[in-house]
Amino acid sequence: MMKRQYYSQRTNPKKLTLIGVCIKFTSVYELLAEKDYFKEELDIRRGVSVSEEAKHNAIIELDFQPFPIDEWDDKKLTEENLFDTIEYLYDKISKPGEIEDLVSESGYNYWDYESYDKAAGKKEYRGYMNSFLSRYRDGYELLGDGRILSLGSDGIQHVLEADLPVLGEKNIDAKVKEAIEKWRNRELNLNSRREAIRDLADVFEWLKSSDMLKNVLNKRDESVIFEIANKFAFRHHNPKQIQNYDKSIWYSWIFHFYLATFHAVSRMIAKNKKYSPTKS
Repeated sequence: MMKRQYYSQRTNPKKLTLIGVCIKFTSVYELLAEKDYFKEELDIRRGVSVSEEAKHNAIIELDFQPFPIDEWDDKKLTEENLFDTIEYLYDKISKPGEIEDLVSESGYNYWDYESYDKAAGKKEYRGYMNSFLSRYRDGYELLGDGRILSLGSDGIQHVLEADLPVLGEKNIDAKVKEAIEKWRNRELNLNSRREAIRDLADVFEWLKSSDMLKNVLNKRDESVIFEIANKFAFRHHNPKQIQNYDKSIWYSWIFHFYLATFHAVSRMIAKNKKYSPTKS
């Protein structure tokens, strides 16, 4: 659930710096810690310092010590550390239920929460995180599975976020999904971008060889798809291929062109299947 964006955020959205993201994250952490959202898994309780056990568990699972979070310095504040911590706390969060009077095995009476709801805690936490992660650099999103992935540049985010049509071919549906996840990885380098593009080019090659493509595209449009992959040295290598181009710019255009084309082509294929006459 995305938190509401107010007037200035809608009409004049401003990018957040890493420090800005960290300030908002720290505020959310302190707000939810005060409500005991990290008590069940980490034993972080309102008004009590983070326990040594919680610190030990964190350093075992992470490559650095995040606690105490409100005392990070310039050396500790890196994008990698911040995103790791956001994902880590997402795994550990749970929303407390009602407080009730409980009795220990030794007969000691105490007050504690009757239960915890992890799904509710995760949903609320994601809503907070995604309200400002989307404003950092080209935009990021904390997914339901706990991973932070890139949204993509403004104007083309909808292509990455749109529901994928299902062709019913596991090797195709899975390959396209994997290419998108590879592209959205925040650590993406140019080689990984090239692999994601080549994966989509392979999808079109499969659609062509299975005769699905020729039923929805004419020869000229079909040739354009493979001409891009071949001319920009994604699939085959020859001296006529274009080499001296700005890969950081053109890779993004080619990937989104292929993905948008797949959305259109696959829907036309599905439509043709739906209305094609059955054989007697």
